[in-house]
Amino acid sequence: MQRITPVIRHYDWGTTDDIPRFLGAEPDGRPCAEAWWGAHTSAPSALPDEALPLALDERIAQQPEDMLGAEAAQRWGGRLPYLLKILAIAKPLSIQVHPTLDQAREGFALEQRGTGGAPHTFLDPFHKPEMVVAITPMRVLAGIRPLEWVAADLRTLDTDRAWELAAVLDEAEDATEFLRSVLTEGIDDATFAALATVGAASAPGTSLRAAADALAFFPADAGAVVALALNLVELDPGEAVYTGAGILHSYQSGVGLEIMANSDNVVRAGLTPKHVDVPLLLTLADARPAPPSMPVAKLDGAARHLVTAAEEFALTLVKDGEAVVPAAPRIVLCHS
Repeated sequence: MQRITPVIRHYDWGTTDDIPRFLGAEPDGRPCAEAWWGAHTSAPSALPDEALPLALDERIAQQPEDMLGAEAAQRWGGRLPYLLKILAIAKPLSIQVHPTLDQAREGFALEQRGTGGAPHTFLDPFHKPEMVVAITPMRVLAGIRPLEWVAADLRTLDTDRAWELAAVLDEAEDATEFLRSVLTEGIDDATFAALATVGAASAPGTSLRAAADALAFFPADAGAVVALALNLVELDPGEAVYTGAGILHSYQSGVGLEIMANSDNVVRAGLTPKHVDVPLLLTLADARPAPPSMPVAKLDGAARHLVTAAEEFALTLVKDGEAVVPAAPRIVLCHS
């Protein structure tokens, strides 16, 4: 076993104290949004006990079998296949979607050929399935909820634009045209004002309230209306949600442990000052209504194994006891 040091990401949506205190450090007033343990090329963990300072990705490249095990080194091409994070969320993350493996490979290759080796949207040729486990209560938006429910909430807003969008959903089998209309034609001030007022008056735990809360952080952002179309998931500590390719999602609040395939491919759909690529988003997004995917938990003594469709990672939670954990390459994160 070898100690690795996480990389801290100071994104402005992070809290100031949760991650420092998790790591046993004093907060310094800066937002600390994410702590990364892994070997992603943009922020690889450090190996503080090495005589010659090396980043984890460099060490794996030099000694793939020693670091990963022979079987994993061969299967994953001498690359750690997953990335582990702590997220500490003070305001909503962007609504986003991740590509399939084939889409990531194709998109990355096209951008490499077309831009002289400088990728734009696709930062690597890998997909990014992910799972988050709540450490504190978390609010997550994940996947498209029943279209008739979205249409009913829009009619509650009672503006011309809201009625227009509800009519789009009445004739649809999925949310593709709704997303296209919201993100290309925009939302008028009257509908934003109605969402803020009606949503604030709605009960906590409702989609209208969640969308209004998001709008308060991102005024006049059409992503708040996209948020209205997503399943609202309230996670208690220890509960988890899995997000596969194509699923629109946004982590809204709370502190969580996230594990994902080792990629940073993200296409955004709103609640962000960053670029929203609507044509690409509609190509990648699975706009069919579906409930959020909750991982299956398999119990083995003190261990709780969370099982998903992802091949790149597995997550085992152990509390108050001894347990057998999956084979290398593994990262062990201890917290009292």
